[in-house]
Amino acid sequence: MATVNKNFKVKNGLVVEGSTATVNGNNVLVETASDQYIIDLIGGETLVTSVESTQMEVISGELNIKSGVFDVSGAAAAAQSAAAADATTKAATAKSEAISAAAADATSKANAAQAAAEATASADATSKANAAKTAAEATAAADATSKANAAQAAAEATAASALSSAISTEVSNRNTAISTAVSTLVDGAPDLLNTLNELAAAINDDANYTTTITTALGTKAPLASPELTGVPTAPTAAADTNTTQIATTAFAKAEADAAQAAAEATASADATSKANAAVSTASADATSKANAAQAAAIAHADALTTSDVAEGTAQYFTDARAKSSAADLLVGATKTNITITGTGAGLVITAENGVADSTTSDLAEGTNKYFTDARAVTALQAVVPNFTSVDLNSVAKQVAATLSAPTAGIQTAHAFAKADYRSAEYLVKVAYGTHTEISKVLLTLDTSDNIAITEYGIVGTNGSASSISAGISGANVQLQVTTTNNNSTVTVMGTLLK
Repeated sequence: MATVNKNFKVKNGLVVEGSTATVNGNNVLVETASDQYIIDLIGGETLVTSVESTQMEVISGELNIKSGVFDVSGAAAAAQSAAAADATTKAATAKSEAISAAAADATSKANAAQAAAEATASADATSKANAAKTAAEATAAADATSKANAAQAAAEATAASALSSAISTEVSNRNTAISTAVSTLVDGAPDLLNTLNELAAAINDDANYTTTITTALGTKAPLASPELTGVPTAPTAAADTNTTQIATTAFAKAEADAAQAAAEATASADATSKANAAVSTASADATSKANAAQAAAIAHADALTTSDVAEGTAQYFTDARAKSSAADLLVGATKTNITITGTGAGLVITAENGVADSTTSDLAEGTNKYFTDARAVTALQAVVPNFTSVDLNSVAKQVAATLSAPTAGIQTAHAFAKADYRSAEYLVKVAYGTHTEISKVLLTLDTSDNIAITEYGIVGTNGSASSISAGISGANVQLQVTTTNNNSTVTVMGTLLK
């Protein structure tokens, strides 16, 4: 088997068919029956140029020990004693060197172990210190956060309490002020005249009471030189027609009328003043309450979202409504060569006669030119050196075939007319059971129809599955595959050349 990767490499052995072979111009040696090709290769006895003359000698190219070197027991007679002494010396030296080396090694390892232990202890202490620091920082941060939260909660509670107290005080003060204003307005008036309605009833609900009183007073006689007409009603039970009595009675009546007018004017002015004060107080209170109500309404409105406000004629924006509006706009738009249908849930866009049925022939050529065979050939011919344009099918053909071989033997995997093609390159795959084998094959014919074929690369999963050859049958060249196993499948793919 072999693998081709730029240079030819041999894997699991190389089989050379023929009597000779070369690698990089050098002959490949062939093993002979005598198994002496290694000695012949390296020079035989010429490899040994000198030996210890008292112990060894070369005879016919072979290295031999001289006779007498060993005694009948096989021991080296002359060398045994020296070897024993030498061995003892070397053993003692080796022992001393071993002890020294062991001591040095032990010291070195102890020092290394101590350094490693110190480093480990230091790293462990640093790690634990860092962990303790991290834990302490985390605990301190958590405690500070807890205390800050507690302080914030306490401050908020205090503020809430103060606000509640302030509100309560303000409400109490306002209630007191209102009571005071009401008391001031009443100001000791009798029960029948301590309301605006009762005062209005007292002046007969007359909005022009002052004018009415003035007019009435204008009908009275003056105190000085009054002009009296008619007969006044006697102030006593007995009628008195005495002029003096009448004058006195008239004067008294005038004084009574004047006193009544003054009292009524005073009452009117007082009622008007108190009414104006009450109106002013009520107006100020109403204004304050209106302002507070307005501020509360604004705050409430600011806090509202669209979820809090009912939808009226003007509808809120939503994605679904936006998509529906966009879909309606697209579906209802004026379009050319395009049809759009659907709703906001999904659109279908279809190209009508135009884009869908168009080809490049329907489009004008711009700066980017279309590819054509003629332009490609012209571009290649403009290259220096010039290449003659060739139709691929005029020089080569791609082929593929497959067959099943139920029994092992020669199979014609592919055949082609020798009049049409003279060379071929094949990939041949043989499969059987769970195994496969694939080969790379070159094949060519000369003018006399002699076939040359080489299977220069082959790899398989379970040894050899086939062998490949070629032959001519009539007008056809045959690629022949000899399968090794029954129930094999042969697949061929290749290129034929003219």
